[in-house]
Amino acid sequence: MPLWEMINKKGQSSFLLGTSEYLPKDSARILLNEQIIASFDSAEVFVSQIDVPNSDFGRTKLALEIPQEKTMIEYLSDQEFTKLTQLRKNWKYTESNSVPFPDSARLKLLFYLHDMIYFNNQTNFYFDKFWMERAMPLGKKIGGLERYEAYYESFSVVEKSEEVEFMNSIESINLFTDSLRNTSQELYMKGEFHKLHSLYLLLFPYLQAHYQELVEEKHSAWAHQIGQSADTAKTFVAVDVFHMVGDNSLIDELLSKGYAVKRIQ
Repeated sequence: MPLWEMINKKGQSSFLLGTSEYLPKDSARILLNEQIIASFDSAEVFVSQIDVPNSDFGRTKLALEIPQEKTMIEYLSDQEFTKLTQLRKNWKYTESNSVPFPDSARLKLLFYLHDMIYFNNQTNFYFDKFWMERAMPLGKKIGGLERYEAYYESFSVVEKSEEVEFMNSIESINLFTDSLRNTSQELYMKGEFHKLHSLYLLLFPYLQAHYQELVEEKHSAWAHQIGQSADTAKTFVAVDVFHMVGDNSLIDELLSKGYAVKRIQ
């Protein structure tokens, strides 16, 4: 697993770990070696990507839903609704899930598609849960870089036409999800993180179209937060490796703020 050491102007170290939400449980546990565990245990502060405890779930709900309390059938054209219904019908979990049928759904199209794409990740390793369970008995201070409502509100830059374009690019939820999961796992295990970054941009074209708002601006804000923490206490940060590489990455932002950052694993 990729691990970076970040050194502030006082010469004090903190650590950043690049994770993935598509790693099988067995593979992830093998990758969590002594160096990573020791780096985590030595830190006073643990920072995850999402700040769950301080999230406003009322605002999150508003960000997730179609405005004016519309349902999907009212929001989409007949042709678009037919396409979505077909994707849902042919989905392999169509009879065993909590995702409502489109005619009663109030979720925005993008998030409705996400619910199907990311459904049934129980076989994957949840890094945040692992670190939280380790941090609490050790008495670490726990924080996050982005609240849930801010995460979902940031997608307001994605136009309806782009949501529909994304939907139309998916031939089958099953094929899309299997390809995403299998390719992500393979690239991560091989350490080909730049290719993994490019894969996300290819499969989720709205990320490329709104790279500044959905990626770069977040990196700038996150680097400021990480710096504030690392300047006062040794900090361990766990973030999806997508954010650690690519143009104007989180690492680039930290370097631009005067921190020495080097990959140590």
